Amino acid sequence: MSDTADDANNNLMLKFQKLQSETNEIQSIFSKQSSFDATSLSGNKMLKDICESMRNQQKEQNKFNEELLKTNKDLKDQNTELKNQSEQVLKEIRSIKSDLEESKKQHSLEMQSMKKLMSVPDSVDSSLFPDTSVKNNTSASVTGKEFVFKHVFENAPENGSNQIHSEKEEHFNIPWYDSGKVRKPMLISGEYDFNDTEFDWKIMEDEYGKGGKLQVELRVKITKTTGLYGKPLRNFDERNKSFSDVVILLIAQSAYFKSLLSEISPNAEVELSDIDPEDFQVYLEALYGEPAINEKTVEVVLYMPEKYDTHAVTKKCEEFLIDESRKKKKKKLQLAIKYKLEKLKKHCFDNINTAAL
Repeated sequence: MSDTADDANNNLMLKFQKLQSETNEIQSIFSKQSSFDATSLSGNKMLKDICESMRNQQKEQNKFNEELLKTNKDLKDQNTELKNQSEQVLKEIRSIKSDLEESKKQHSLEMQSMKKLMSVPDSVDSSLFPDTSVKNNTSASVTGKEFVFKHVFENAPENGSNQIHSEKEEHFNIPWYDSGKVRKPMLISGEYDFNDTEFDWKIMEDEYGKGGKLQVELRVKITKTTGLYGKPLRNFDERNKSFSDVVILLIAQSAYFKSLLSEISPNAEVELSDIDPEDFQVYLEALYGEPAINEKTVEVVLYMPEKYDTHAVTKKCEEFLIDESRKKKKKKLQLAIKYKLEKLKKHCFDNINTAAL
């Protein structure tokens, strides 16, 4: 009985050990499987992180590439703009260079013209003209409200019956020009009321024509003008209570009037011959300090002080021509030479030399 029980216990113990061994083996297998699963999960997370990082880097790279493309486009646009600006600057430089060359050429011509004026008071080379002053018993000098108009018509005989014109010149605020037409054997002058308006072409050709050119000289004396200066700035007739002040001013400023008025009684009247009343009105206004000197009046006011010896008015005219007048330099130099205005003459040449640099 007891042997049978022992055998049974032994069998049970063997079965328990076998079961325990199988249980341990199952636990070992489960433990290995769990370890593998954990490792696999950890590897997947790392791979996922790497992929995410690569995606972020790709995004940054794409963003950088876009910015780089934009920068390149901006640089290309800037280069195009700079190129256009450079071309425009070069174009302007060429234009300025052309203008400077033209200006230099023009100033050279003006300088030559002014040099002629310095040597010959009346704008055209006197060697082209015959000496008519003795023949006509006229003085060669030009004084008062007078001027000499000279012009050389090129190829006058070839113009046939066509009208020929000179360039306009301003004298005493009036534009002047000469015109005529050749009709062999006569030359017909126009635009002026001369006693003789037709001249024998043979005489004209022999005495005034050289090398196919026709040289014309007109000596003009203006005896009267009206309505050129506008409304008077001051009344100087005897009704003006300050009339006596004007007389005193004339005596103080003019040696001519001082000598003239000192020889007559206080109530005597003085008649000034060979003078335009409107010219004398403007002269008195300038002498009295009124703003009478302007582009229209300056030449008239200039010849009056020369006639009546009032240097203060001459100085005012010279200052106006230097500081304010817009007359051409050639005209200014003509006035400077005619009325001996040395400051104005220097101003004309200084301006040409400065502009030509």
